Amino acid sequence: MPTCLSFDVEEYFHIEAAHGHIDRANWDTLESRVEASVNWLLEQLEHHQRPATFFVLGDVAKRCPAIAPRIAQAGHEIASHGHGHARLHRLDPDSFRQDLSDSKKRLEDQTGSQVIGYRAPTFSIVPQTAWAIDVLAELGFQYDASVFPVSHPAYGVPDAPVSPFWITGESSTVRMLEVPPLVWQLPAGKNMPVAGGGYFRLFPLSLMKQGLKQAAAKQRPSILYFHPWEFDPDIPRLPLGRLGTFRTYVGLKSSGRKLQKLLSLPRNWTTMVQSLACFKQLADQVETYALKK
Repeated sequence: MPTCLSFDVEEYFHIEAAHGHIDRANWDTLESRVEASVNWLLEQLEHHQRPATFFVLGDVAKRCPAIAPRIAQAGHEIASHGHGHARLHRLDPDSFRQDLSDSKKRLEDQTGSQVIGYRAPTFSIVPQTAWAIDVLAELGFQYDASVFPVSHPAYGVPDAPVSPFWITGESSTVRMLEVPPLVWQLPAGKNMPVAGGGYFRLFPLSLMKQGLKQAAAKQRPSILYFHPWEFDPDIPRLPLGRLGTFRTYVGLKSSGRKLQKLLSLPRNWTTMVQSLACFKQLADQVETYALKK
């Protein structure tokens, strides 16, 4: 089964924890750190010979137009993370369509390759934003990686399948291939998030390894996710709330070493686009999931 590394390419000030604390009108005044972080990641991936999928934010591609071409030239997949990093709860179908179109066009113009994958900021495709599935299909996306089958105050669809599945949104006739992040299914019926992000920085690597081991035993793929800023321990500290500060800065000093250990594991490392046939075959084996109940 495939193991897919994915990176949500955004600046440290794009994060959801900064919403309400940092005015987006001030983004231009903040130090950019993303290019150096992406370059470090590309070096690690080249050293370990690991391909990856990069969900690039349109705002990053606009500010740093060399990033997406550099990633693509290194042999990695370019996918979309939207343009402005707004949770979909703050958008509607029309504004989401514009946000997504802007990102898709910019990335395709910069790389000369079609963009077919999407991940929503903060995994914000949930029942309340089910209309996003229809917009994704309308714009020609072939897969989504936004539905996290866990319970979390800000996101998550706990009863969603843990392996690739077909999903419908507002329309019951339009479906999209959904590829969820890795979870570790516990005996009590709960799913523990072990795919990356803050969980990777906070928890020991052994928990992710447990999830990887279980996924292999159950013949399902493992989708991992990270952000370039998570491997930059010197990012400027923002005036976040107490919980946001903890979630953002915990584990930054050790995350680089943990990633290097992860990359050394013998797995079937590949990209999302290279695994589409496998994902679709698995999705065909389960019932289509209706996001809007």
